[in-house]
Amino acid sequence: MWAVGISVSQHKFGVFTMATKVYTTAVGLKPTGTPGQFSVYSVGPGTYTITDSSDSALDNTAILGDVSGDKFVATNTASFRAKDTQDLVYYGETSGKQGLIGTFQNKNTQTSYAMYTNNSYSFNQIVNTDNGPFALCFCSGTLIRTSDGEVAVEDLRVGDFAVTVSGALRPITWIGHRHIEGEALTADQHPVRVRGGAFGGGLPARDLTLSPGHPVLVGAEDDRSGGVLVPVMCLINGTTIDRVASQAITYWHVELESHDILLAEGLPAESFLDFGCRAFFDEASDHALHNPDFIVPGLSARCRPVAVDGPLVETERARLDAVFAAGLTEHSAWDDIAALTWLATCPDEISLTNPKSEVPAPKSQRFFDKLRFGRWSTVRNAA
Repeated sequence: MWAVGISVSQHKFGVFTMATKVYTTAVGLKPTGTPGQFSVYSVGPGTYTITDSSDSALDNTAILGDVSGDKFVATNTASFRAKDTQDLVYYGETSGKQGLIGTFQNKNTQTSYAMYTNNSYSFNQIVNTDNGPFALCFCSGTLIRTSDGEVAVEDLRVGDFAVTVSGALRPITWIGHRHIEGEALTADQHPVRVRGGAFGGGLPARDLTLSPGHPVLVGAEDDRSGGVLVPVMCLINGTTIDRVASQAITYWHVELESHDILLAEGLPAESFLDFGCRAFFDEASDHALHNPDFIVPGLSARCRPVAVDGPLVETERARLDAVFAAGLTEHSAWDDIAALTWLATCPDEISLTNPKSEVPAPKSQRFFDKLRFGRWSTVRNAA
């Protein structure tokens, strides 16, 4: 039989690069009720050494956050105890990159938050994270479902009727756009590409590119009721959902008669909600330029609840991984004779970043398209 081995790139956008990090302070955090915002309830000085645990063959232990649910260990080497360690799951960085935050289960099996930093913090001080609630933009070429069929977002007009997730038609009342050069975006603000079929059931219908904070609907019932809105960047898995570096990008958004959920390439995604960010589209705004996914803390006018972490988000991440794995199984049945012949004669290593690779179509091409990241090794195993 044939097996395909994976060698993953050593760099990803929007993750915490490290070998071993040492911090002087551990800070206990509690959520304020505003997503992505915490208050300080304890401060513990020490010498905290952070090391990334190996979670799987795909986990690069020099990078925190490169795999879903990435675990790490914090060891207080200045502790008077023989062993003072804490196992955590990476949550994100603080705004301004002043430290990293992890989660763990306390003795009551509740999720607790800890921050490791070299800065000084005081009781009840507010800490914001880069994992806060985000909203926002579609990229050019995204097909939005309307009463007249699928229409590219840049071709929509005010007065067109958009089909919402419930099936109801809502008139478009405003369309905004903004072109941004890639240099204006930090690495974690580059758009996120969702591969066609990543969510299962053929959704999205084709590759979909969104701003990192654009919420998509997950966990809804069969009739599309319920569920939560999750920023797409919170679902990045490094395979079917990942950041893509862009030299330039045009962001678009669509406002409806009332806030609702559009269908972008068939995938339910949030419509525009005006929280004072309209200037990002209408005119130059330094703040908006550098924070295209900023949302005013405490915003609660959305049509569905927002979640950036917790059980619902983790359940969806696991489901997306299962969809990806099922796709691998489906396309591992190499019944395309041309593909088998090619595998038998191909070099030991191939680079799928080279668009000129002579991979036979159709099934082998679709298989590799699903997995196109980094370099892959083709390994011959005994049956």
